[in-house]
Amino acid sequence: MVLNWKQNLGNIDRIIRTAIGILLVGLVLAKALTGLWAIVAIIFAFFQFVEAYFAY
Repeated sequence: MVLNWKQNLGNIDRIIRTAIGILLVGLVLAKALTGLWAIVAIIFAFFQFVEAYFAY
C-alpha cells in the first residue's frame, strides 16, 4: 500500500497553523486555560503542528 499525499498547504498556511499551536500552548502554560479546555487545546495544538510540519 502506497500513500501518495499531495501537499496542499502553502507557507502562509503553515505559519498560521504554527502560530495557532504556539498560542494554544502558551495559553495552557499561562494557566489561562485549565482542566478539560487545556487538554482539548493541547490536542488541537498538536494537530496544528503536525499539519504544519507535513503540509498535507
